[in-house]
Amino acid sequence: MRTETPQQRIVRLQNAANAILLHDPSDSFKNLIENNEELFKEFRLVYSTNNLDFEFSHSSLREIEEHCPTLKKYFYGTGILFYSDELYAATKTNGQIQIPIDYSLSLDSNAAERFRVWESGGSLDKEESRFEGLVRFIKEGQGQGFNFDYSFFIIENLLDSMKPENHRPFNTIRALKRFDYLEYEKSSFDIRSPKFSESLEESGKRTIEALHTFHSSKDIKGLLNRRKGLYIILLKAILLREQKVLGLDKQLEMLVEYSLYALGAFAKTEIYFAWKLLKHGKNLRFFDPVSQLGKKSLHRIKGMAWDLYAVRYQEMLVSKSNTGDFFVPFFASFDNRFVELAQACPVRAVIIDDVDQRVMTIYLDEYDFMIDLNQSIKGELQHRIQDPDEKVKRMSKKPVAEDLDKRAAELELILEGIINK
Repeated sequence: MRTETPQQRIVRLQNAANAILLHDPSDSFKNLIENNEELFKEFRLVYSTNNLDFEFSHSSLREIEEHCPTLKKYFYGTGILFYSDELYAATKTNGQIQIPIDYSLSLDSNAAERFRVWESGGSLDKEESRFEGLVRFIKEGQGQGFNFDYSFFIIENLLDSMKPENHRPFNTIRALKRFDYLEYEKSSFDIRSPKFSESLEESGKRTIEALHTFHSSKDIKGLLNRRKGLYIILLKAILLREQKVLGLDKQLEMLVEYSLYALGAFAKTEIYFAWKLLKHGKNLRFFDPVSQLGKKSLHRIKGMAWDLYAVRYQEMLVSKSNTGDFFVPFFASFDNRFVELAQACPVRAVIIDDVDQRVMTIYLDEYDFMIDLNQSIKGELQHRIQDPDEKVKRMSKKPVAEDLDKRAAELELILEGIINK
């Protein structure tokens, strides 16, 4: 029987996040848990660190990246540690224990389309060696191979796949589907002459079925709406940056007010991304494409929103697991922007509330972000954000696509006006 109200639980979730914020990254994971055991009760925690606490179940991110440099880790540290009530109790009783970890590999468009080129017999040129390393790691990594998840690529290209004249998304997804049937033997595999046990026709049928499933899924439409929300907040932040008379405090205040108006929610993670742009954008290469506005800015902002959404998408993956108690995501990319993104937005921890289905990501520099945020929002605005009843109400309401499209169009019109001055 539930003894905690949704309001009390969401407050406890926030207090657990605050405990991580206030915990020195160089201090031990054991101290974090034992000093806050009541806060973390019934939550799951994935915690990234450069100081692995070997009393707890853990995984080395450094070893995986060294094995396959094409992979870009989601978490900032060299390793990750895991907590749940059951794991903690077993650890106290038996010492360090082994837990099943579900590793997953997502692809950016750049990496996905290399599978299309390769599967169709095209040349990979200078990327051949790195691509072969990726293929071998997918088949062999961590002893049993990695889960190969190309759903992010399908989502990113879902609208383009509906255009009759654009065959690239279909052909790429078909190549990824066919890769499931790659005939792979470690000692004899030749990257230049792959063999598949499935025909192009069969892979094509499975691709059509997948696209139909994605196009008709309410959950996928919800994910696309979340990406639209991220794009709107990013675009609003870039417009606020152009108002040179505004200081950071006022920019953040206006951004929070706009988030409540446009999204009906306090979009903390999206506002965190915007804060990185507004406060640190000049020093982070990831934001270089929008350092100055021009004719290509809108296209670049949309691309940047997809890159940032890759972080949000991996956050969603962390909260789920197909075979293990914990899900550890990686991204495969052949360019540097995801390295730059990881450096710009380093993920320290993810708290998962399976009961109320909430996930909270804590970034390495989130303490600084929260200081700036608290200085910028006061009075009634602060009350609206912190009130537990309001939080629960906001989380139960989701903006519809039409309203998001309208907000985006309004901001795009303002941007075009600035560019065309």
